Amino acid sequence: MPPPLNPDLLGLLASCRAAPADDTPRLVLADWLDEHADVSGLPSPDDARARAALLRVQVELARPTCDEGHGAALRAEERRLLMTHAESWLGSLPRRLYELSHPVFGFAQQLAAARPPQPFTFEPLTPFKPWRFTRGLLNIDLRAETVADPELGAWFASPLAAWTEEACVDVAASRELERLALPDPMRPYFGVRLAVGAAEFPTLLRPRPDPEDTDERRCRRLLRSAKFGLVRELVLFPPALDAGFLRLMAGANVASVQRLAVRASLSDTDAAFLASAALTGLSALNVSATELTAAGVRRIAHAPHFRQLVSLVAYRNELGCDGLVALVESPLAHTLNVLEVQNTGIGDRGAVALARSPLLGRLHGPGLNLSMNPITDEGARALAACEHLARFRELVLRDCMVGDAGAAALASSPNVADLSILDLWQNRIGNAGARALAASPHLDGLDVLSLRDNRITPGGAAVLRARFGDRVKL
Repeated sequence: MPPPLNPDLLGLLASCRAAPADDTPRLVLADWLDEHADVSGLPSPDDARARAALLRVQVELARPTCDEGHGAALRAEERRLLMTHAESWLGSLPRRLYELSHPVFGFAQQLAAARPPQPFTFEPLTPFKPWRFTRGLLNIDLRAETVADPELGAWFASPLAAWTEEACVDVAASRELERLALPDPMRPYFGVRLAVGAAEFPTLLRPRPDPEDTDERRCRRLLRSAKFGLVRELVLFPPALDAGFLRLMAGANVASVQRLAVRASLSDTDAAFLASAALTGLSALNVSATELTAAGVRRIAHAPHFRQLVSLVAYRNELGCDGLVALVESPLAHTLNVLEVQNTGIGDRGAVALARSPLLGRLHGPGLNLSMNPITDEGARALAACEHLARFRELVLRDCMVGDAGAAALASSPNVADLSILDLWQNRIGNAGARALAASPHLDGLDVLSLRDNRITPGGAAVLRARFGDRVKL
């Protein structure tokens, strides 16, 4: 049995579980492990430092990047750490999960009794497994019928389980949620991924799924269930919104929900209901491709209960400049560290507001991606002048409206000196912009300069190739 863990370490792990979308508690944990490796309670100081390394590597891998070389180096280090340590970090868990996911029935059961079972092989790198390390912590996929397994319960009672971020069960109906029986050792780590209004399809384990109609009565019953407090991730499909689920959430106890995704059109009224729900534990909100408007995002940005929100994914919407301005002037500008607003109609006024906001100084890199927005030279100038741009290694303004003046502003800014990728694909840059980029004293560190589908002639291309060689993509 592994030794008990340091109480300070247990507290830091609990902080990570309380804010699953926030990288900060994980990086604090990594620093603590390095600084207190000798007193962590882990088997050895090297083990503590390996845990810290995995936290940092996977946190960086989870951040979107166009830098293929850097990503490959991180993945190689991740593989090395998992190959070396995963088996000791997991103990008996992979074997038991394998046994529970390969039940034997009928004639196959008789054959199994007559010959030795196939030996279990631990393969830490295979993608097809019910466990994975995500940003340094363990996530486990369970089935409702295996939750009460005694051997799993014994593992969750061991110190190894403290590194679990979440042991999760997928649920699609209120009766499934109400039937869950949870052993005590699993409670600190257990969570439900609840999809409301999703279509159910036959599987090998459930060849004849019993779909549950999504109506207001069932939605109300679901939200009032004592087991709703187990829900950590909530996904809402069109039938749920049609049945008034967001309206009912506004008066329900939904504090346990940490991640919420909407997979349906969000009217301004729906956004108002969402903003009024007491989602005090919400860490990540995904409202991408929901037809969210500026009025809707304004409601969400000023929601009284969203003080824990650190990740907002809202691409492919109709925010426009008004929506982004409302966001950067809201309390969320001081909490968000992930914001995705590609293809949301943001123009120069929105880009200027973002450049002047403290929000840009909070966003995690390595990339700042504002692609598929009508940002012109004015917006590019504002971004180039922003000191926070220096925090990013990648700037992606693909399919915008940046011309020669915007390219020149970027080329002359010292804030681009640390960029490894500058993506200006499909803009309005001509030879003057190409010459400005080629003459820039700040772009020596570029690995990729993408200028495809611009207005650059062979003469401008020759100037760029003379400076950047095959690093420029035309």
